[in-house]
Amino acid sequence: MKRTAVILSTLALVFSGVVMPPAQAAPTSESLEVYNVLTSPETAGELARDGLDVVAARTVGDQVEVEVVLADSERDRLVGRGLDVKVKRTKDGKSTRQLAAEQAANGFTVWRSYDEPGGIRDQIYALARANRNLVKLEVLGHTGQGREIIAVKVTQGAPGIADGSRPAVLYSSTQHAREWISTEVNRRLLNHYVDRFKANDPEIKRLLKDTELWFILVANPDGYQYSFDAERLWRKNLRDNDNNGVTTVGDGVDPNRNFNEHWNYDAEGSSSATSSETYRGANAASEPETRAMAGLLDRIKPKFQSNWHSAGEWILYPQGWQTGTPEADNPIYVALAGTDANPAIAGFDPGISSDELYVTNGETTDYADTSAGTVAFTPELSEGCEGCGFVFPDDPALVEAQFQRTLPFALSLARSAPDPANPKSAVGITAAPFYLDQADIDPENGPLSMMDFTFDVSYGDPQQVRVLAKKSLGAVTAKWEIDGVTHSAPTTEWTGGERYGVGNANYYHVVSGEVTGTSPGDKVKVWFEGGGATSPSFEYQAVAETGDRVLVLAAEDYTGASPPMPGVTSPQFLSYYTDALTASGISHDVYDVDANGRVAPDALGVLSHYDAVVWYTGNDVITRELGWGPGNASSLAQTELFEIRDYLNEGGKVLYTGKFAGHQYATGHGTMLYDPFENAQCRADPAIQARCRPLSGAGDNINDVIEYWFGASTINEDAGTDPDTGDPFDVKGVSDPYTGLALSLNGADSAQNQNHTASFLTTSGLLPVGQYPQFASTVAAGWDRPGGPFAPHTGDFYVYSQIGDISYKRLTRTLAVPAGGAQLSFWTSYDTEPAWDHLFVEARTAGGDNWTTLPDLNGHTTADPGESCLAGWRDLHPHLDRYQTLNPDGTCSPTGAGGVWNSSSGSSHGWQQWNVDLAAYAGQSVEISIAYASDWSIQGLGAFIDDIVMTTGEGTTSFETGLDGWAATGPAAGSAPNPNNFIRATAAGFPEGAVVATADTLYFGFGFEGISGAAVRNEVMDRAIEYLIN
Repeated sequence: MKRTAVILSTLALVFSGVVMPPAQAAPTSESLEVYNVLTSPETAGELARDGLDVVAARTVGDQVEVEVVLADSERDRLVGRGLDVKVKRTKDGKSTRQLAAEQAANGFTVWRSYDEPGGIRDQIYALARANRNLVKLEVLGHTGQGREIIAVKVTQGAPGIADGSRPAVLYSSTQHAREWISTEVNRRLLNHYVDRFKANDPEIKRLLKDTELWFILVANPDGYQYSFDAERLWRKNLRDNDNNGVTTVGDGVDPNRNFNEHWNYDAEGSSSATSSETYRGANAASEPETRAMAGLLDRIKPKFQSNWHSAGEWILYPQGWQTGTPEADNPIYVALAGTDANPAIAGFDPGISSDELYVTNGETTDYADTSAGTVAFTPELSEGCEGCGFVFPDDPALVEAQFQRTLPFALSLARSAPDPANPKSAVGITAAPFYLDQADIDPENGPLSMMDFTFDVSYGDPQQVRVLAKKSLGAVTAKWEIDGVTHSAPTTEWTGGERYGVGNANYYHVVSGEVTGTSPGDKVKVWFEGGGATSPSFEYQAVAETGDRVLVLAAEDYTGASPPMPGVTSPQFLSYYTDALTASGISHDVYDVDANGRVAPDALGVLSHYDAVVWYTGNDVITRELGWGPGNASSLAQTELFEIRDYLNEGGKVLYTGKFAGHQYATGHGTMLYDPFENAQCRADPAIQARCRPLSGAGDNINDVIEYWFGASTINEDAGTDPDTGDPFDVKGVSDPYTGLALSLNGADSAQNQNHTASFLTTSGLLPVGQYPQFASTVAAGWDRPGGPFAPHTGDFYVYSQIGDISYKRLTRTLAVPAGGAQLSFWTSYDTEPAWDHLFVEARTAGGDNWTTLPDLNGHTTADPGESCLAGWRDLHPHLDRYQTLNPDGTCSPTGAGGVWNSSSGSSHGWQQWNVDLAAYAGQSVEISIAYASDWSIQGLGAFIDDIVMTTGEGTTSFETGLDGWAATGPAAGSAPNPNNFIRATAAGFPEGAVVATADTLYFGFGFEGISGAAVRNEVMDRAIEYLIN
């Protein structure tokens, strides 16, 4: 992206990647279609975070092709933003809608609606009536439109057997209305069990004597029926979100985001916008469909669940709310789902859902897993033909082939139900008594640190050691050998840390013991014993046992490729850190990643022995193996980040610094791919690239660890660099721990290597602390830019709009205008999405209905309605009809129902004074609102207001002592509640800065070694350690 000479403009462009949820309902006449959008990684992340119905994404060179379901207005909006939006078509050129129309026109052979005579509901009732001793029908609840949500129990003697008294399996389907193939595969599975029982199949008769198999064929009856009656690509249920009595594209709740498990944990795994296809609902379990399934899960506590979906050929399993988080029962999941090389459904890709696909919260299988102790899977069925997507062909042979393809997996769940700890895998994978590393059962888990309990070096005694053990083993003993002498110690169960733990631990648990009696230099062999079984062993070397409180983690990557450092054989900047710690009297040890064979420090073996870690990256840009090309990253990069996360999860504290620190985990330098299997170069071979993952994670362009643990939701490249000189600006402390501290970079007594900088938008800037306290983050220091567009115009306080899409914010006061008239002036600095989000001044006589907007006499406003009017933002903010008119010919007029339009949009390039004339209200009281309205998605940094002056004196304020009679009022009538509002704040309240602080971390947008002056560096380090550990 081309930088400009204006800092505010630069930030506006970069922060245009900050995306909030999308629009309200589109008109009923709109239809849905599947499109492919070829775009940059940054924009691909925006689409996902925008709440659009993203189906899949794949890397195409340096770009990303996103498959997305769009309404007509959504498509027009993306096209209006200049995106390459093309209809997805099959090999013979047909779109998804055309395929659906052809099927409907020819009359369905396979598919049946819920309501029609002989439809799904009738078939379920008929099956139960015909097999009364085998099939028991239960109505779990009723949908919003009154349809029955039906489950059936299949077991020998079903009516007389208490629900849940036999080991149960739940097969559910069609949470998402358009996924018809899931209904049919599940229906055929139900009939398979019944038919084979009646045919005296000995295995099925034994299974149905020993287990009870439950089926919910259509978990979302309203949506499913609507997909036949009105819109084939409908996804959600039919909740009338806008209460207008009509089902429109923006209605409905996603039943697979509404469960009470990490519900609303963040804004990435589900959406708060009613129009989003992943809208989570007003509260957890708000929907009758959710309550019906959750109630059944809680009541029968099935051993297994298969929650059929389509279309993607995955077998997904928990935990979905956070990436890289396997759980204690992961061996059961892998045994039944298989591995990439040996999947339980041929051609499918099994794995943890957050890693394979995207992060979700409030999701069904996470709920089943944690609440009911159920080993729960989400198989995503295929599309049936290339390009068919959700419109699986209405072809009995293809449907039957899909069913037969999934049958071995489905049967394996029933076969395993009597003894889940020893699953009957369809592909012959067994569950061992012990695991030291989850990569032993699935190589795809290689970069995951959480369940890898092996390490090569230890930095302390006692040394905690862990193993994943079957619970049936009983007591487990930790064993270790030093110089031929064996020692032992008991173990205790470990359940988790501050934010995450072992999840469902019904059959396996993590146990922990302590190795003692070692000395530096000792070689230690560790293993575990219990229940007559012995675990594999691993060996480590005792390196340091100093008891020092701080570890310096030197991650300069001087043996890597970005940049290459020929001749460098040791860290270049280490002394800047060790000298500062020594000067502050802080004892410390050092872990050099390169010197340790490019192996990340283990959270148990190394990091756990320290109260705080100072993690620095020097000149490193991307952690990459020597000889590798652009776009590739070493798996070391991901493992290092996960080890740090595990350390933080168990109470650790981290200072993270470097001129490019963390940037590889976002997309400012492109999408960096790493190989989770064997650390191969991804982009050198398409076969390898197909299995690779982005360091930026799944969904929103920034890795979860950076966003949710280090408090930076956006990394703004070079935002602390003067575009005219290329030199870094000075840094000014604004809050704890750097209040009052000023520093410069690249002075004589420094490393003089700071030719790149960053600023961060805090996570709390997007996710308010009141709603998301777990992500609380603040700006500790900011870049001291000339002109200070983000500092108050005068004094210490101003009013700030904050950042939030689909909002209509007002700063309001009623003023008495004398007979001779008056003028109102104020200073504003604003950064909005150009042509889409607007700042304006509204006026009406107090209590009246004569609304209009007022022009700025200084020429900063225009009558241009902008692109948002053309895209129909009146659906978001009906009040704007008073000022604008969307004409039948698709144009917009700057006049409305009694008022006119005057506004400004884009960047103000710093502070500017507005002056509005109130002569039209002479002799009256006038209600004035300084308003900021935003559309569906993409935010700038917002609007800042200061130094309001009324020529009469009334209402004059610079907000130094309060709002002085002004009020942050709610949105205009008809608009949804604002995600946030105008607030009185200091510069510290603005969520962009050079240093971000959380309770456990400090994250610098520059390298500590570049700070000018040893005395200043010493103070920066001393304050950091004091903040983190004292």
